[in-house]
Amino acid sequence: MPRDQRPAENAQGSAPADQIGMPSLVALRGAESLRRLRDRITKAVDELGRLREENRKLEERILELERGPVGDVDETLVKISDTPEHLRKRLDTFIAAIDTYLAKNEA
Repeated sequence: MPRDQRPAENAQGSAPADQIGMPSLVALRGAESLRRLRDRITKAVDELGRLREENRKLEERILELERGPVGDVDETLVKISDTPEHLRKRLDTFIAAIDTYLAKNEA
């Protein structure tokens, strides 16, 4: 018997089938799966939009950093390659030398 002439049955073999020849329980599961898939796609599209915006902001920041430091033309920019500990020791040595010099001049 051709498919469209056979009586429709559900998983138990008694209830009528839906319009596309699937048992209604299976059609409901399929509709729920499609709904979940649509929701997941919507979330993925939203996440892509968020990531594109973040990427745009990061690209702007990179361009800003590549332009170099922003400062007033009357300011002096000092770049120090020492470690913080080594720099602190050097500064402490200079401070001690200045203190010694001032102490000698006060006496």
